[in-house]
Amino acid sequence: MAPTPPLRAPAGDEDALIIAKVLRLEGFLPEFNRDLCGKLFARSGVCVYEPGAFLIEQGEKGRDLFVLLEGRVSVTKTMGAAPRQVNELGPESLLGEIALLRDGTRTASVVALMSTRVFRLVNEDLGYVLENNPALAAHLEELVQQRTA
Repeated sequence: MAPTPPLRAPAGDEDALIIAKVLRLEGFLPEFNRDLCGKLFARSGVCVYEPGAFLIEQGEKGRDLFVLLEGRVSVTKTMGAAPRQVNELGPESLLGEIALLRDGTRTASVVALMSTRVFRLVNEDLGYVLENNPALAAHLEELVQQRTA
């Protein structure tokens, strides 16, 4: 099991700009800022993961999304006995979309390679946005198709 996530802090103005870009909120919420982010995503927030810390562990249950704000992460999949790195991601990347849109089971592990800041978007905060933002829903489905190909 993944360790308890670090304490969450509210998103700042620069964070809100990255979150809006990654979540395709421009047409849906054109003036997205830290105040609106805090209201819309009340259970979510910015977390810092130190090098070696797991953001996600393969096989665990979870539907939260992660927006990388700063740092780098390694994405690994265990097939057979040994894990194999399948990707390395940096700022403005989105993680967790496969479990969100599929059965809620994480298909890969994600580990911080350096001190990494993420906006952890709690699933319960995401429903309204997904239901009312076709651009985000299409973007997530496209990411799932790319990453599962």
